[in-house]
Amino acid sequence: MTDIDTQPQPANPLDTDLVMTLTGTDAIHFLQGQTTADFENAEPGALRFAAFCNPKGRVIADVLAVIVSTEHVMMRGRQAVMSALALHLKPYLAFSKSTLTHSDWCISCRTVNAAKPTADQTANQTALVHCETDAITRIEIPRGDSIIECWQPRESAAPSHATALLPLAEVDMITARARVELDTMGAYLPQDLNYDLNGTVSFTKGCYTGQEIVARLHYRGTPKRRLYRALAGDTPCAVAPGTRLSNAANRAVGSVVNRASQNGVQQLLIELTPEAASDSVLLGESALALSAIQACYEEIDQSTSPR
Repeated sequence: MTDIDTQPQPANPLDTDLVMTLTGTDAIHFLQGQTTADFENAEPGALRFAAFCNPKGRVIADVLAVIVSTEHVMMRGRQAVMSALALHLKPYLAFSKSTLTHSDWCISCRTVNAAKPTADQTANQTALVHCETDAITRIEIPRGDSIIECWQPRESAAPSHATALLPLAEVDMITARARVELDTMGAYLPQDLNYDLNGTVSFTKGCYTGQEIVARLHYRGTPKRRLYRALAGDTPCAVAPGTRLSNAANRAVGSVVNRASQNGVQQLLIELTPEAASDSVLLGESALALSAIQACYEEIDQSTSPR
């Protein structure tokens, strides 16, 4: 079942995401059958980036999940997307011994003075869950090079002046973590967003919604589009997710996935046909050429490597 009557009210425009809680004896089992990630045998504190797909294998939501216990999982995602996801999951939860509820928690990110994690540390990241008298007061999550993402109840959250705060959108840009927005729900295959390359998709777990399509592309096909970084240049308007990208011949070659603004420059994550990356890529109807286009993952794709 879901509790979707009370919608959290953002404290400021940077509060783009919310935290939802899945509780009950079927919590882990439910996520195992609904998402691309492997939740089986997950220890308390384990992190899982995961995607929910429709039967056609297209991503309808992305979440970052923290396993508090076998009966308690907290998930962070875009506010509008998570509200839509709750409605989508309502029929499935009706047959599950678990409940999905909104929370009033807020998300912040900060830089810390820490050494860059090794590859092994990055692959086995866990969250630090702070508790007082059996109540969770804060969750700290490592997000790459010296960045910590923090979740905590809104009433106890206080601005910190000791560390530099970063918008979550900027952290996702730094880490090349593509996000599903309300306007792009159901628009992308996991491979379009590099979810098969960054641990969001497990190819060794059992079935989940859309699994057959995702696995067939991985083992028998070649992804037509991949995730790239780019700069939007001098445009007065914020670039909307889902904006069409074209080549000089006005042929569609991709779309804008996410944007973040830093020092007046719009940074973009885009999904793009690889052959278009070395040519002119034009933004929507403005015909503005994107610059500094760079692949987010330079290694050979799992799905296209020799077998």
